[in-house]
Amino acid sequence: MQQRRGPRGDIDTGTILAAADRLLAHTGTIDGISLRAVAAEVGVAVNAIYTYFPSLSAIWHDLADSRFAMLDPRSVLDSPCPHCAIRTLVERTATMMAVPGTLSMMRAQPVLGPHSFVLSETLMELTATSTVGPRNAHDMIVGWFFGSSILEFDGWTAGTDEIRESAPLEEFPRIAERDPADRDRQLEALLTGIGVPRTCTA
Repeated sequence: MQQRRGPRGDIDTGTILAAADRLLAHTGTIDGISLRAVAAEVGVAVNAIYTYFPSLSAIWHDLADSRFAMLDPRSVLDSPCPHCAIRTLVERTATMMAVPGTLSMMRAQPVLGPHSFVLSETLMELTATSTVGPRNAHDMIVGWFFGSSILEFDGWTAGTDEIRESAPLEEFPRIAERDPADRDRQLEALLTGIGVPRTCTA
């Protein structure tokens, strides 16, 4: 994202995003962080923020989009194996999601900025020959990743495991006896199912 400067030379969009990111590092969620708090972290009046962003949600959108730059998606296109390239992206995305506040921002609104578009374009290029087509393959991979991330980070999986340990769950035998989630196997099954070829011997 190109940094836009307003009338003050000592702050710009990057300064504001960095301030919002510092607040997120403390809270882990955008909930409860106000525009006034962001302005205070920057050291300016609230009205000064509007020179650079039209709203607090715009700040969260651009900060969320900047997270995708961590993935460096285009670099995986050098891999001769689309299957392995996508697995590399998923590993990088897991690291990105561990940054405090990332999931909170992405759940708040669609993130449709240049960095997210680079990721989507890369995924569609890697799945160009999939059996379901690049658009559907893209949506299935993204849907699986963020869905499984929500289950993990929001405590759905851990909460169910705690219940299993404290109650017999005779009426739900499959839940009671289920194995731990294996995202690696899930991804392997997904990529195989949509026909993303493994062209290496790894």
